[in-house]
Amino acid sequence: MKVAVNYKRFTRLFFILVTTMLFINSCEVAKDIVGNITVSKIEGEWSCDENSEYFKKSTTSVYSVYISPDADNDNGVIIDGFYNLGDLGVKANVSGLTITIPQQTVEGGFTILTGSGIVSANYKEITWSYNINIGGDAVDHVTAVYTTAK
Repeated sequence: MKVAVNYKRFTRLFFILVTTMLFINSCEVAKDIVGNITVSKIEGEWSCDENSEYFKKSTTSVYSVYISPDADNDNGVIIDGFYNLGDLGVKANVSGLTITIPQQTVEGGFTILTGSGIVSANYKEITWSYNINIGGDAVDHVTAVYTTAK
């Protein structure tokens, strides 16, 4: 009888241990699904073709941006060259194939109010829409397409 009780206790503890290990590992997999895979796939230089209500009403010029992983956020990126403002390091969060730019003010007084991008399934294009307060009550509504040759 005593052996049977210990066997049941061992079996129960073993089951709890295995379940806990699977849960911990599945969190790591979920973390990759949420953004890490996309972060690694979109890292690098991109060409930005942008339309802006205030600064660029036609797509006659293209400029470069660089996307790098955010060292402070496993599912984040830093975009240098965003809105053609130079290397200011705009931060964004990645979830699956969606990139979200939280509200932030960058050097020069521009405040990014909202922003989001959708990464294509082949990771070669990002379609953006964002709103930027350029001073006072003026809000620039912008669309852009990033493309890469990788």
